[in-house]
Amino acid sequence: MAHLRFYDRKPASLTYAGQQLSTENSYQYGPICIDKAYRGSGVLERIFDFSREQMSARYPVLVTFINRINTRSYAAHTQKLGLEVIHEFEFNNNHYLELAYETSKRLPPAEA
Repeated sequence: MAHLRFYDRKPASLTYAGQQLSTENSYQYGPICIDKAYRGSGVLERIFDFSREQMSARYPVLVTFINRINTRSYAAHTQKLGLEVIHEFEFNNNHYLELAYETSKRLPPAEA
């Protein structure tokens, strides 16, 4: 299982928000795809905030990863949602960014 091997190769000291990340205090968010007709309508923010809110009682940190060539996803997650890059890695000749977010943080109100 590729996903398990990925976690096995993570640096033991990967931290975010003052916590060493583990399967006990973080969860894998995504993937998410928004149809072109709904992009920019706030659907991404609503889905993300629902996930964050539902999981926040159990996991203080949300983690995801994005292929570096997916600039649209990177922009949406960092600029719209506020996720932070915490690690970079390579898998199957692809370069990925690992991002994290504190689930206790609500998204800022959308700009009108």
